[in-house]
Amino acid sequence: MNTAIEDVVAQTRDYYDGAANAIYKDIWGENIHMGLFAHADEDLPTAMERTNRTMSEDLGLGPDDQVLDVGCGYGAMARYLAREYGCSVLATNISDKELEWGRELTRDAGLDSKVDFAWADFHALPYDAESFSVYWSQEAFLHAADKHKVLQEAHRVLKPGGKLVFSELLVRAGTPEADRRRIYERVGAPEMWDDSDYERAIKNLGFTIQRHEDWSLNVALSYGWVRSELERRRAEFEERVGRDVVDATSQALQFWVDQADADSIGWVYYVAEK
Repeated sequence: MNTAIEDVVAQTRDYYDGAANAIYKDIWGENIHMGLFAHADEDLPTAMERTNRTMSEDLGLGPDDQVLDVGCGYGAMARYLAREYGCSVLATNISDKELEWGRELTRDAGLDSKVDFAWADFHALPYDAESFSVYWSQEAFLHAADKHKVLQEAHRVLKPGGKLVFSELLVRAGTPEADRRRIYERVGAPEMWDDSDYERAIKNLGFTIQRHEDWSLNVALSYGWVRSELERRRAEFEERVGRDVVDATSQALQFWVDQADADSIGWVYYVAEK
């Protein structure tokens, strides 16, 4: 792996093993993704459950499916797929702390016979070609140093007829450069793509797009809910991680809300077949 990718992977790992783990674990809970909101006053956990259902319905999933979940967080979606559809899931991540809690939650749920966890970098997956029927990812590609390579790896490990299923955060093409640099600094990646970049890359690899939906209106609601919870529990988190960390996290979350409201940050969902 080249040095640039290694540096981004290390930075991302340190972020999720650091303050993000201490704060997001308690606020987001075991599911650390965007939510599909029915209304603005809905809570994020309920909205995230709707995301799970919407992403997985109508895919024809069942006990014969072998799912690779990349950037799995604490494994909430892996457990959902195993519980609801009987799938076998290999949940992968580069955060040791997230993997550790994911394994614990999965044992407690009695799903460890269906869900395994492993450290893996999606730039260079340690799995044979045509090993999985589904490649799953939620808001993970934004951290990739080389998104083309990540999607090439997705294509490689999928069986013929297998499905690429992912949701992803975007940076719109017209975003001011100063805001774009701040967003990149926040996620620790050299670039983020717009929707057209993903659509073009997917098609160029030979995938056939089956579903393509824009869920951008939910970004500000998701990050806004997390920030509200952080502020509501500020005293608790200041005692645990310090005021400076809480201040920085709150400001960063508000920046994401503002950028989403300005339509600089979007969110899309794809299903594509190999």
